[in-house]
Amino acid sequence: METKKSHPALAFARARLRTVRVRDEDLQVWMAPDIDSLLTDFIEANQQNQDLASQRCPFGAVLWPSARALWEWLCEEPARFEQVAGRIDDSTFRVIELGCGVGFLSALLAARTQWSITASDYEPAYAEYLSANCKLYGSRMVDFQTLDWCEKAPQNILGRFDLVIACDVLYDDSHLESLPRIARELLKPEGALLLADPQRFRFETALEKIRTHFAKMNDYKIIVKNSDDDSLKSGVINPQTQSTRVEILHCQNPFTSKST
Repeated sequence: METKKSHPALAFARARLRTVRVRDEDLQVWMAPDIDSLLTDFIEANQQNQDLASQRCPFGAVLWPSARALWEWLCEEPARFEQVAGRIDDSTFRVIELGCGVGFLSALLAARTQWSITASDYEPAYAEYLSANCKLYGSRMVDFQTLDWCEKAPQNILGRFDLVIACDVLYDDSHLESLPRIARELLKPEGALLLADPQRFRFETALEKIRTHFAKMNDYKIIVKNSDDDSLKSGVINPQTQSTRVEILHCQNPFTSKST
């Protein structure tokens, strides 16, 4: 995709170190201070420069419950990493996260496993957040790639990955078509898609689209509990919401060898 400048509202200089509850542990995360100030800065910057407005989205700068849910679910059972992905000590196992945002999940995976991990997002600004969170968790640095799902996957990463992961990425109608397609393009023939979503109103339609690309699908459910001040910590939780129900889909990819 064409190289673009980072959106000024997403600059890492605006980030704050926040604490979120993950399982029974408080984890710090570099992200936007809160959703209100993030949206205010984003709108003001777009008004000052109309070129910024096209296809830009600020929501990756905060941490959404689905990323926490997927990490909690993976850590629930000792064998789950191997059941849905691969041995954690296998350095040849290749993973890419789509819509990584601040890089929370990719950084944790790099700290927990020896997998070769790439984090990707439409917004180039998130490369700095990813780097900062990798340092925070004491993990090795994770490669970052800017990626536009509406375009064909770049040749250098086409069919290269054993696992594609994505958390809460079905919030836009265009993603219902583009997400399953690009996930399929990125995967090896025997690869899998691991998707976490809070089941918003587009979810059933998204399932139909995913089934056109992935013949085998297993689904799991997890409840993420929210503390009273999570709305201040992550910026996206309603203070009255005590928990978030997240569905996790594990989709095998039998069609990659027939695509492209």
